[in-house]
Amino acid sequence: MAYGNGATPTGGGAGISAIRGNGKAKFSKPIDTKTKSITYSATVNNLLLDLAPASDVETNTAASVVSAVKVKNDGYVPALAIFQFYRYTDATTEGAAEYLHFLLNPDEEIVLPATRGIIAEDAEQYIGTAVSATAPNSAEKVDTGDNVASGELNNTTDPVVFELDNGHEKYRVGDKLRVENEIIRVEGTFDNNPTASTVADNHIVVSRAWNGSTAASHSGTPDVYYAFFNDYYDFDTYTLSQSDNLGRWKSSNFFGYGRAASAEGGLMAGSIAIQFYTQGKAVFNLSDITANTESGLTASTEYEFDITADGGTTFDNLSFTVDSSNTKFGGSTGIIAKIQDALDTQYYTAGNLFEKKVTVGLEGGDIVFRSGSFLAASAIAIGAGSSGTAEFLGTGRIPSAATSIDARIETETITNPVTNATTYKQIFIRDDGRGNLIWKNERVVGTVNYETGAIEWTISERPNAEFVVSVLHTSAMSGKLATSTTGNNVRINSLRQILGNTPQQKCEAILTVTTY
Repeated sequence: MAYGNGATPTGGGAGISAIRGNGKAKFSKPIDTKTKSITYSATVNNLLLDLAPASDVETNTAASVVSAVKVKNDGYVPALAIFQFYRYTDATTEGAAEYLHFLLNPDEEIVLPATRGIIAEDAEQYIGTAVSATAPNSAEKVDTGDNVASGELNNTTDPVVFELDNGHEKYRVGDKLRVENEIIRVEGTFDNNPTASTVADNHIVVSRAWNGSTAASHSGTPDVYYAFFNDYYDFDTYTLSQSDNLGRWKSSNFFGYGRAASAEGGLMAGSIAIQFYTQGKAVFNLSDITANTESGLTASTEYEFDITADGGTTFDNLSFTVDSSNTKFGGSTGIIAKIQDALDTQYYTAGNLFEKKVTVGLEGGDIVFRSGSFLAASAIAIGAGSSGTAEFLGTGRIPSAATSIDARIETETITNPVTNATTYKQIFIRDDGRGNLIWKNERVVGTVNYETGAIEWTISERPNAEFVVSVLHTSAMSGKLATSTTGNNVRINSLRQILGNTPQQKCEAILTVTTY
Protein backbone atom coordinates (compact mmCIF):
# COMPACT_ATOMS: atom_id res chain seq x y z
CA MET A 1 0.00 0.00 0.00
CA ALA A 2 1.44 3.36 -0.94
CA TYR A 3 1.93 5.71 1.96
CA GLY A 4 0.69 8.55 -0.26
CA ASN A 5 -2.69 6.83 -0.43
CA GLY A 6 -3.29 7.55 3.23
CA ALA A 7 -1.61 4.70 5.10
CA THR A 8 0.17 5.62 8.29
CA PRO A 9 3.44 3.94 9.22
CA THR A 10 4.28 3.56 12.84
CA GLY A 11 7.14 2.73 15.11
CA GLY A 12 10.09 0.48 14.67
CA GLY A 13 13.62 0.95 13.55
CA ALA A 14 15.51 0.81 10.30
CA GLY A 15 14.21 -1.66 7.76
CA ILE A 16 10.66 -1.92 9.09
CA SER A 17 8.10 -1.82 6.29
CA ALA A 18 4.84 -2.22 8.21
CA ILE A 19 2.10 0.24 7.26
CA ARG A 20 -1.07 0.75 9.26
CA GLY A 21 -4.18 2.84 9.52
CA ASN A 22 -5.65 5.61 7.42
CA GLY A 23 -3.37 8.51 8.26
CA LYS A 24 -5.49 9.73 11.19
CA ALA A 25 -4.79 9.67 14.90
CA LYS A 26 -6.18 6.58 16.62
CA PHE A 27 -9.12 7.66 18.80
CA SER A 28 -10.81 4.26 19.15
CA LYS A 29 -9.25 3.26 22.49
CA PRO A 30 -9.66 5.74 25.33
CA ILE A 31 -6.81 5.91 27.84
CA ASP A 32 -8.82 7.63 30.55
CA THR A 33 -12.20 9.27 31.03
CA LYS A 34 -13.18 11.71 33.76
CA THR A 35 -16.52 13.46 34.29
CA LYS A 36 -16.69 16.53 36.47
CA SER A 37 -19.56 18.67 37.74
CA ILE A 38 -18.65 22.33 37.68
CA THR A 39 -20.35 25.51 38.85
CA TYR A 40 -20.20 29.09 37.69
CA SER A 41 -17.27 31.22 38.75
CA ALA A 42 -16.38 34.71 37.62
CA THR A 43 -12.72 34.29 38.53
CA VAL A 44 -11.69 30.65 38.89
CA ASN A 45 -11.84 27.85 36.30
CA ASN A 46 -12.01 24.17 37.16
CA LEU A 47 -8.93 22.14 36.20
CA LEU A 48 -10.04 19.11 34.17
CA LEU A 49 -6.76 17.82 32.76
CA ASP A 50 -3.10 18.66 33.35
CA LEU A 51 -0.61 17.16 30.92
CA ALA A 52 2.36 18.19 33.05
CA PRO A 53 1.09 18.03 36.63
CA ALA A 54 3.04 18.89 39.73
CA SER A 55 1.07 16.25 41.64
CA ASP A 56 -1.50 13.53 41.13
CA VAL A 57 -4.42 15.54 42.52
CA GLU A 58 -6.09 15.95 39.13
CA THR A 59 -6.37 13.70 36.11
CA ASN A 60 -2.91 13.61 34.62
CA THR A 61 -1.98 11.40 31.73
CA ALA A 62 1.55 11.72 30.39
CA ALA A 63 1.53 13.82 27.23
CA SER A 64 3.92 11.38 25.58
CA VAL A 65 1.18 8.72 25.36
CA VAL A 66 -1.80 10.97 24.61
CA SER A 67 -2.69 11.33 20.94
CA ALA A 68 -5.92 13.29 21.37
CA VAL A 69 -8.33 14.72 23.93
CA LYS A 70 -12.11 15.07 23.77
CA VAL A 71 -14.27 17.34 25.90
CA LYS A 72 -18.03 16.69 25.86
CA ASN A 73 -20.85 18.56 27.53
CA ASP A 74 -22.86 15.83 29.24
CA GLY A 75 -25.02 18.27 31.22
CA TYR A 76 -28.18 20.32 30.72
CA VAL A 77 -26.66 23.78 30.37
CA PRO A 78 -23.84 25.25 28.26
CA ALA A 79 -20.28 24.88 29.54
CA LEU A 80 -16.90 26.33 28.65
CA ALA A 81 -14.07 24.05 27.55
CA ILE A 82 -10.85 26.03 27.92
CA PHE A 83 -7.56 24.87 26.36
CA GLN A 84 -4.24 26.26 27.58
CA PHE A 85 -1.41 26.82 25.09
CA TYR A 86 1.67 29.05 25.24
CA ARG A 87 2.28 32.15 23.17
CA TYR A 88 5.40 32.64 21.07
CA THR A 89 6.41 36.04 19.73
CA ASP A 90 8.98 34.51 17.37
CA ALA A 91 10.50 31.11 16.66
CA THR A 92 12.37 30.87 19.97
CA THR A 93 10.75 33.34 22.37
CA GLU A 94 8.14 31.78 24.63
CA GLY A 95 5.64 34.02 26.35
CA ALA A 96 2.91 33.39 28.90
CA ALA A 97 0.08 30.87 28.87
CA GLU A 98 -2.99 31.81 26.82
CA TYR A 99 -6.35 30.14 26.46
CA LEU A 100 -8.80 29.04 23.76
CA HIS A 101 -12.43 29.13 24.99
CA PHE A 102 -15.16 27.00 23.41
CA LEU A 103 -18.75 27.36 24.61
CA LEU A 104 -20.30 23.91 24.25
CA ASN A 105 -24.04 23.46 24.25
CA PRO A 106 -25.46 20.29 25.83
CA ASP A 107 -24.32 17.15 24.00
CA GLU A 108 -21.72 19.06 21.95
CA GLU A 109 -18.10 17.97 22.02
CA ILE A 110 -14.72 19.07 20.74
CA VAL A 111 -11.75 16.88 19.89
CA LEU A 112 -8.21 18.22 19.58
CA PRO A 113 -5.06 16.28 18.76
CA ALA A 114 -2.48 16.43 21.54
CA THR A 115 0.25 17.42 19.12
CA ARG A 116 2.63 20.34 18.89
CA GLY A 117 0.60 23.53 19.15
CA ILE A 118 1.27 27.11 20.16
CA ILE A 119 -0.36 30.53 20.11
CA ALA A 120 1.64 32.52 17.55
CA GLU A 121 2.12 36.25 17.19
CA ASP A 122 1.14 36.10 13.49
CA ALA A 123 0.15 33.66 10.75
CA GLU A 124 3.67 32.95 9.55
CA GLN A 125 5.23 29.58 10.22
CA TYR A 126 7.97 29.77 12.83
CA ILE A 127 10.57 27.83 10.90
CA GLY A 128 13.58 28.59 13.07
CA THR A 129 16.59 27.80 10.90
CA ALA A 130 16.06 26.27 7.45
CA VAL A 131 18.62 23.93 5.91
CA SER A 132 18.05 23.06 2.25
CA ALA A 133 19.77 20.30 0.24
CA THR A 134 23.02 20.58 2.20
CA ALA A 135 25.66 17.87 2.38
CA PRO A 136 26.87 16.87 5.87
CA ASN A 137 30.25 18.28 6.83
CA SER A 138 32.83 16.14 5.02
CA ALA A 139 34.87 15.83 8.21
CA GLU A 140 31.99 13.82 9.75
CA LYS A 141 31.88 16.18 12.70
CA VAL A 142 30.69 19.68 13.69
CA ASP A 143 32.09 21.83 16.46
CA THR A 144 29.68 22.07 19.40
CA GLY A 145 31.10 25.45 20.32
CA ASP A 146 32.32 23.98 23.62
CA ASN A 147 35.74 23.02 24.85
CA VAL A 148 36.84 20.68 27.59
CA ALA A 149 37.57 22.78 30.64
CA SER A 150 41.31 22.95 31.26
CA GLY A 151 42.73 19.62 32.37
CA GLU A 152 39.32 17.97 32.88
CA LEU A 153 39.91 15.13 30.40
CA ASN A 154 43.61 14.40 30.90
CA ASN A 155 43.09 10.79 31.95
CA THR A 156 41.76 7.53 30.51
CA THR A 157 39.26 6.69 33.24
CA ASP A 158 36.10 4.98 31.97
CA PRO A 159 33.56 6.36 32.59
CA VAL A 160 34.75 9.87 33.32
CA VAL A 161 33.03 13.06 34.45
CA PHE A 162 34.39 16.29 33.02
CA GLU A 163 33.44 19.95 32.75
CA LEU A 164 32.54 21.88 29.61
CA ASP A 165 33.36 25.55 29.36
CA ASN A 166 29.85 26.57 28.23
CA GLY A 167 27.53 24.23 30.11
CA HIS A 168 25.83 20.90 29.51
CA GLU A 169 22.51 21.99 27.97
CA LYS A 170 23.34 21.06 24.36
CA TYR A 171 24.02 17.42 25.18
CA ARG A 172 21.77 14.37 25.38
CA VAL A 173 22.35 10.89 26.77
CA GLY A 174 23.50 8.70 23.88
CA ASP A 175 25.34 11.45 22.00
CA LYS A 176 28.53 10.35 20.27
CA LEU A 177 31.10 13.13 20.61
CA ARG A 178 34.59 13.47 19.22
CA VAL A 179 37.49 14.93 21.18
CA GLU A 180 40.61 14.91 19.02
CA ASN A 181 40.68 11.31 17.71
CA GLU A 182 38.62 9.70 20.47
CA ILE A 183 34.90 8.97 20.26
CA ILE A 184 33.11 9.28 23.60
CA ARG A 185 29.45 8.63 24.41
CA VAL A 186 27.38 10.74 26.79
CA GLU A 187 25.99 8.61 29.61
CA GLY A 188 24.66 11.37 31.85
CA THR A 189 24.31 15.12 32.34
CA PHE A 190 23.33 17.43 35.17
CA ASP A 191 19.66 17.01 34.12
CA ASN A 192 19.75 13.36 33.13
CA ASN A 193 22.23 11.24 35.02
CA PRO A 194 21.58 7.50 35.17
CA THR A 195 25.21 6.53 35.82
CA ALA A 196 26.21 8.42 38.96
CA SER A 197 24.59 9.79 42.08
CA THR A 198 25.44 13.41 41.32
CA VAL A 199 26.81 15.36 38.39
CA ALA A 200 27.63 19.01 38.90
CA ASP A 201 26.22 21.66 36.62
CA ASN A 202 28.21 22.13 33.39
CA HIS A 203 29.54 18.55 33.63
CA ILE A 204 28.77 15.43 31.60
CA VAL A 205 29.48 11.74 32.16
CA VAL A 206 31.00 9.89 29.21
CA SER A 207 32.19 6.39 28.40
CA ARG A 208 35.43 6.12 26.45
CA ALA A 209 36.95 4.67 23.28
CA TRP A 210 33.88 4.06 21.12
CA ASN A 211 33.83 2.92 17.47
CA GLY A 212 37.42 1.80 17.17
CA SER A 213 38.95 4.84 18.85
CA THR A 214 41.39 4.74 21.76
CA ALA A 215 40.92 6.23 25.22
CA ALA A 216 43.46 9.01 25.42
CA SER A 217 44.64 11.71 27.77
CA HIS A 218 43.48 15.05 26.36
CA SER A 219 45.52 17.87 27.82
CA GLY A 220 44.50 21.50 27.78
CA THR A 221 41.11 22.58 26.38
CA PRO A 222 40.44 20.58 23.19
CA ASP A 223 37.34 21.22 21.10
CA VAL A 224 34.29 19.01 21.51
CA TYR A 225 32.53 17.93 18.32
CA TYR A 226 29.22 16.28 17.45
CA ALA A 227 30.33 13.18 15.52
CA PHE A 228 28.23 11.75 12.68
CA PHE A 229 30.21 8.97 11.05
CA ASN A 230 28.22 5.87 10.11
CA ASP A 231 27.70 4.41 13.60
CA TYR A 232 27.58 0.82 12.30
CA TYR A 233 31.35 1.06 11.82
CA ASP A 234 34.56 2.42 13.29
CA PHE A 235 34.71 6.20 13.17
CA ASP A 236 37.45 6.17 10.49
CA THR A 237 36.03 3.44 8.24
CA TYR A 238 34.74 5.97 5.73
CA THR A 239 36.11 9.40 4.87
CA LEU A 240 32.68 11.03 4.63
CA SER A 241 29.05 10.51 5.69
CA GLN A 242 27.67 7.64 3.61
CA SER A 243 25.53 4.54 3.89
CA ASP A 244 27.21 1.15 3.84
CA ASN A 245 27.08 -1.65 1.29
CA LEU A 246 23.72 -2.73 2.72
CA GLY A 247 22.26 0.77 2.45
CA ARG A 248 22.41 1.39 6.22
CA TRP A 249 23.04 4.66 8.04
CA LYS A 250 23.03 5.44 11.76
CA SER A 251 24.16 8.46 13.79
CA SER A 252 23.38 9.86 17.23
CA ASN A 253 22.62 13.37 15.97
CA PHE A 254 21.27 14.99 12.82
CA PHE A 255 24.61 16.13 11.37
CA GLY A 256 25.06 18.69 14.13
CA TYR A 257 21.78 20.54 13.46
CA GLY A 258 19.19 21.48 16.07
CA ARG A 259 21.27 21.70 19.22
CA ALA A 260 20.85 24.83 21.35
CA ALA A 261 22.04 25.75 24.83
CA SER A 262 19.19 28.07 25.78
CA ALA A 263 16.72 28.45 22.92
CA GLU A 264 14.27 25.91 21.51
CA GLY A 265 16.44 23.23 19.90
CA GLY A 266 15.66 20.02 18.06
CA LEU A 267 14.22 19.24 14.63
CA MET A 268 10.77 20.26 13.42
CA ALA A 269 8.59 17.21 12.88
CA GLY A 270 7.66 16.77 9.24
CA SER A 271 10.49 18.92 7.88
CA ILE A 272 13.09 16.27 7.06
CA ALA A 273 13.94 15.42 3.45
CA ILE A 274 17.03 13.44 2.43
CA GLN A 275 18.09 13.03 -1.19
CA PHE A 276 20.79 10.70 -2.50
CA TYR A 277 23.25 11.27 -5.30
CA THR A 278 22.61 9.44 -8.56
CA GLN A 279 24.91 6.70 -9.84
CA GLY A 280 27.69 7.64 -12.19
CA LYS A 281 27.36 5.93 -15.55
CA ALA A 282 28.72 5.65 -19.07
CA VAL A 283 26.40 5.50 -22.10
CA PHE A 284 27.00 4.72 -25.78
CA ASN A 285 24.25 7.02 -27.11
CA LEU A 286 22.46 4.24 -28.98
CA SER A 287 18.68 4.03 -29.29
CA ASP A 288 17.81 0.82 -31.09
CA ILE A 289 19.59 -2.00 -29.27
CA THR A 290 17.52 -4.91 -27.93
CA ALA A 291 18.42 -8.28 -26.45
CA ASN A 292 17.94 -9.86 -29.89
CA THR A 293 20.12 -7.35 -31.73
CA GLU A 294 23.25 -8.77 -33.32
CA SER A 295 26.35 -7.17 -31.84
CA GLY A 296 28.54 -7.43 -34.92
CA LEU A 297 31.27 -9.00 -32.80
CA THR A 298 32.89 -12.26 -33.86
CA ALA A 299 32.04 -15.54 -32.15
CA SER A 300 34.70 -17.08 -29.88
CA THR A 301 36.79 -13.90 -30.06
CA GLU A 302 38.33 -12.08 -27.09
CA TYR A 303 37.73 -8.31 -26.85
CA GLU A 304 39.08 -5.72 -24.46
CA PHE A 305 38.49 -2.18 -23.20
CA ASP A 306 39.66 0.06 -20.35
CA ILE A 307 37.34 1.02 -17.52
CA THR A 308 37.66 3.47 -14.62
CA ALA A 309 35.18 3.29 -11.72
CA ASP A 310 34.40 5.90 -9.06
CA GLY A 311 37.46 8.06 -9.54
CA GLY A 312 39.88 5.17 -9.02
CA THR A 313 42.77 4.04 -11.14
CA THR A 314 41.97 2.76 -14.63
CA PHE A 315 41.65 -0.98 -15.04
CA ASP A 316 43.51 -1.62 -18.28
CA ASN A 317 42.38 -4.13 -20.83
CA LEU A 318 39.32 -5.72 -19.23
CA SER A 319 38.61 -8.64 -21.52
CA PHE A 320 35.74 -10.97 -22.31
CA THR A 321 35.23 -13.70 -24.90
CA VAL A 322 32.18 -13.83 -27.16
CA ASP A 323 30.21 -17.09 -27.00
CA SER A 324 30.78 -19.59 -29.78
CA SER A 325 27.18 -19.43 -30.98
CA ASN A 326 25.49 -16.38 -29.40
CA THR A 327 26.74 -13.05 -30.76
CA LYS A 328 23.61 -11.12 -29.74
CA PHE A 329 23.53 -8.59 -26.91
CA GLY A 330 21.00 -10.50 -24.77
CA GLY A 331 20.65 -13.92 -23.25
CA SER A 332 22.61 -15.78 -20.60
CA THR A 333 25.58 -16.17 -22.97
CA GLY A 334 25.16 -12.88 -24.84
CA ILE A 335 27.53 -9.91 -25.00
CA ILE A 336 26.05 -8.09 -21.99
CA ALA A 337 26.22 -11.23 -19.81
CA LYS A 338 29.83 -11.88 -20.82
CA ILE A 339 30.91 -8.34 -19.92
CA GLN A 340 29.05 -8.54 -16.60
CA ASP A 341 30.81 -11.79 -15.77
CA ALA A 342 34.17 -10.12 -16.39
CA LEU A 343 33.21 -7.16 -14.18
CA ASP A 344 31.99 -9.45 -11.40
CA THR A 345 35.24 -11.43 -11.46
CA GLN A 346 37.28 -8.29 -10.98
CA TYR A 347 35.07 -7.15 -8.08
CA TYR A 348 36.53 -10.03 -6.06
CA THR A 349 40.05 -9.84 -7.51
CA ALA A 350 42.84 -7.61 -6.21
CA GLY A 351 43.32 -4.73 -8.59
CA ASN A 352 41.76 -1.48 -9.74
CA LEU A 353 38.20 -2.86 -9.73
CA PHE A 354 38.43 -4.68 -6.40
CA GLU A 355 35.15 -4.15 -4.49
CA LYS A 356 34.03 -1.57 -7.05
CA LYS A 357 30.61 -2.70 -8.20
CA VAL A 358 29.82 -2.02 -11.86
CA THR A 359 26.79 -3.26 -13.79
CA VAL A 360 26.14 -3.23 -17.53
CA GLY A 361 22.75 -3.54 -19.20
CA LEU A 362 20.41 -2.39 -21.93
CA GLU A 363 18.39 0.70 -21.04
CA GLY A 364 16.14 2.48 -23.52
CA GLY A 365 17.90 0.83 -26.44
CA ASP A 366 21.35 1.86 -25.22
CA ILE A 367 24.27 0.08 -23.57
CA VAL A 368 24.76 1.54 -20.09
CA PHE A 369 27.54 0.89 -17.58
CA ARG A 370 26.55 1.96 -14.04
CA SER A 371 28.54 2.39 -10.86
CA GLY A 372 27.29 0.37 -7.92
CA SER A 373 27.71 3.34 -5.60
CA PHE A 374 25.72 6.53 -5.05
CA LEU A 375 28.66 8.61 -3.88
CA ALA A 376 29.34 12.11 -5.15
CA ALA A 377 32.49 10.67 -6.73
CA SER A 378 30.53 7.89 -8.47
CA ALA A 379 31.61 7.74 -12.13
CA ILE A 380 32.31 5.32 -14.97
CA ALA A 381 34.70 5.98 -17.87
CA ILE A 382 35.18 3.58 -20.81
CA GLY A 383 38.26 3.76 -23.03
CA ALA A 384 40.11 1.78 -25.65
CA GLY A 385 42.37 -1.09 -24.62
CA SER A 386 46.04 -1.26 -25.44
CA SER A 387 47.29 -4.84 -25.19
CA GLY A 388 46.72 -5.79 -28.83
CA THR A 389 43.64 -7.92 -28.11
CA ALA A 390 40.66 -7.18 -30.38
CA GLU A 391 39.20 -3.81 -29.48
CA PHE A 392 35.63 -3.65 -28.16
CA LEU A 393 35.11 0.06 -28.93
CA GLY A 394 34.36 0.77 -32.56
CA THR A 395 33.67 -2.87 -33.48
CA GLY A 396 30.36 -4.04 -34.95
CA ARG A 397 27.44 -2.12 -33.41
CA ILE A 398 29.69 -0.65 -30.69
CA PRO A 399 30.48 3.09 -31.07
CA SER A 400 34.10 4.18 -30.87
CA ALA A 401 33.52 6.09 -27.61
CA ALA A 402 31.21 6.22 -24.60
CA THR A 403 29.94 9.31 -22.77
CA SER A 404 30.54 9.54 -19.02
CA ILE A 405 27.75 11.02 -16.87
CA ASP A 406 28.96 11.67 -13.35
CA ALA A 407 26.91 11.43 -10.15
CA ARG A 408 24.79 14.43 -9.27
CA ILE A 409 21.87 15.63 -7.21
CA GLU A 410 19.06 15.40 -9.71
CA THR A 411 16.39 18.02 -10.24
CA GLU A 412 13.84 17.78 -7.42
CA THR A 413 10.69 18.48 -9.46
CA ILE A 414 8.94 17.52 -12.66
CA THR A 415 6.87 19.89 -14.80
CA ASN A 416 3.44 19.11 -16.20
CA PRO A 417 3.66 19.61 -19.98
CA VAL A 418 0.13 21.00 -20.15
CA THR A 419 -0.19 23.20 -17.07
CA ASN A 420 3.55 23.87 -16.51
CA ALA A 421 2.91 23.19 -12.81
CA THR A 422 5.73 21.53 -10.90
CA THR A 423 5.48 18.69 -8.40
CA TYR A 424 8.19 17.07 -6.31
CA LYS A 425 9.57 13.73 -7.40
CA GLN A 426 9.38 10.72 -5.14
CA ILE A 427 13.14 10.53 -4.67
CA PHE A 428 13.40 11.49 -1.00
CA ILE A 429 13.43 10.03 2.47
CA ARG A 430 10.86 12.14 4.33
CA ASP A 431 9.63 11.95 7.92
CA ASP A 432 5.94 11.60 8.72
CA GLY A 433 5.90 13.77 11.87
CA ARG A 434 5.68 10.66 14.07
CA GLY A 435 9.36 9.79 13.92
CA ASN A 436 9.10 7.40 10.97
CA LEU A 437 11.26 7.82 7.87
CA ILE A 438 9.44 7.12 4.61
CA TRP A 439 11.27 6.23 1.39
CA LYS A 440 9.76 7.46 -1.89
CA ASN A 441 6.39 7.88 -0.18
CA GLU A 442 6.10 4.09 -0.07
CA ARG A 443 7.50 2.37 3.01
CA VAL A 444 9.00 2.93 6.43
CA VAL A 445 12.79 2.52 6.31
CA GLY A 446 13.91 3.96 9.65
CA THR A 447 13.34 6.40 12.48
CA VAL A 448 14.40 9.83 13.68
CA ASN A 449 14.33 11.40 17.15
CA TYR A 450 13.18 15.02 16.89
CA GLU A 451 14.81 16.00 20.17
CA THR A 452 18.28 14.48 19.75
CA GLY A 453 18.36 14.13 15.98
CA ALA A 454 19.41 10.48 16.29
CA ILE A 455 18.59 8.88 12.94
CA GLU A 456 18.90 5.52 11.23
CA TRP A 457 17.64 3.92 8.04
CA THR A 458 18.14 0.92 5.78
CA ILE A 459 17.52 1.25 2.04
CA SER A 460 19.02 -1.66 0.14
CA GLU A 461 18.52 0.19 -3.16
CA ARG A 462 20.94 2.91 -2.01
CA PRO A 463 24.17 1.18 -0.97
CA ASN A 464 27.35 3.24 -0.51
CA ALA A 465 25.39 6.44 -0.89
CA GLU A 466 26.09 10.07 -0.09
CA PHE A 467 23.21 12.43 0.48
CA VAL A 468 22.08 15.97 1.12
CA VAL A 469 19.65 16.94 3.87
CA SER A 470 16.86 19.47 4.28
CA VAL A 471 15.34 20.27 7.66
CA LEU A 472 13.91 23.03 9.84
CA HIS A 473 15.34 23.25 13.33
CA THR A 474 15.56 25.32 16.51
CA SER A 475 12.07 26.77 16.82
CA ALA A 476 8.94 26.54 18.96
CA MET A 477 7.73 23.46 17.07
CA SER A 478 11.12 21.72 17.11
CA GLY A 479 12.29 18.91 19.33
CA LYS A 480 10.18 16.72 21.52
CA LEU A 481 6.52 17.34 22.19
CA ALA A 482 6.83 19.24 25.46
CA THR A 483 4.34 20.27 28.13
CA SER A 484 6.83 21.51 30.71
CA THR A 485 10.22 23.16 31.05
CA THR A 486 11.87 20.47 33.14
CA GLY A 487 15.48 19.46 32.56
CA ASN A 488 17.23 20.90 29.54
CA ASN A 489 13.97 21.42 27.70
CA VAL A 490 13.10 25.12 27.69
CA ARG A 491 9.86 25.14 25.74
CA ILE A 492 6.19 24.27 26.03
CA ASN A 493 4.96 23.48 22.54
CA SER A 494 1.82 21.45 23.13
CA LEU A 495 -1.56 21.51 24.82
CA ARG A 496 -0.82 22.01 28.51
CA GLN A 497 -4.12 22.03 30.42
CA ILE A 498 -7.87 21.78 29.94
CA LEU A 499 -10.13 23.79 32.25
CA GLY A 500 -13.88 24.20 32.53
CA ASN A 501 -16.51 26.72 33.56
CA THR A 502 -20.13 27.55 32.85
CA PRO A 503 -22.03 30.78 32.17
CA GLN A 504 -25.05 29.33 34.00
CA GLN A 505 -25.16 30.72 37.55
CA LYS A 506 -28.05 28.56 38.77
CA CYS A 507 -27.18 25.04 37.64
CA GLU A 508 -24.21 22.70 37.57
CA ALA A 509 -22.62 21.90 34.24
CA ILE A 510 -21.09 18.52 33.47
CA LEU A 511 -18.00 18.08 31.32
CA THR A 512 -16.40 14.77 30.40
CA VAL A 513 -12.75 14.69 29.34
CA THR A 514 -11.49 11.64 27.47
CA THR A 515 -7.87 11.07 26.53
CA TYR A 516 -6.84 8.77 23.67
